[in-house]
Amino acid sequence: MKTHKRMNSSSKAGFTLVEVLITVIIAALFIITFSQLHIVQSRLSKIMTSYDAADLLAYNNLRTYAYGKAPSWFECTYASGSPEPKTVFSSTDPVSGIPSPVTQTVVATAPYGCGGASTGIGYPIKVVSTVTYDTDSKVVVHATYSTY
Repeated sequence: MKTHKRMNSSSKAGFTLVEVLITVIIAALFIITFSQLHIVQSRLSKIMTSYDAADLLAYNNLRTYAYGKAPSWFECTYASGSPEPKTVFSSTDPVSGIPSPVTQTVVATAPYGCGGASTGIGYPIKVVSTVTYDTDSKVVVHATYSTY
């Protein structure tokens, strides 16, 4: 004959309600943490995508005016004894991929004087391309020198 061993309540297999509750709470904390991390990462990705688009726009505007042949679009003039900056391009049109409002400007000036065009010395002109975007006025600037 076989004898059956009786199990008393202290030797039952399984988890207690407290152990299950602690496990559920820890799992919920991990889920909340990772979802918040995902939200932050998505927000940063959108910010960087907008910045990259604005950066490329500012650089392309600069290339339009500052690279290649001599800038025939620039005429050096004086105001109050110093060379006057000349806005050669300005736009407030919306741009795809960049949060509005978007303002684009390209400004040229001759920081070392206006001798280049008349003397042929080739004084440099400074060309600055600026893109301002979004409601909190984020700014991207590219600048270079070009001779005229």
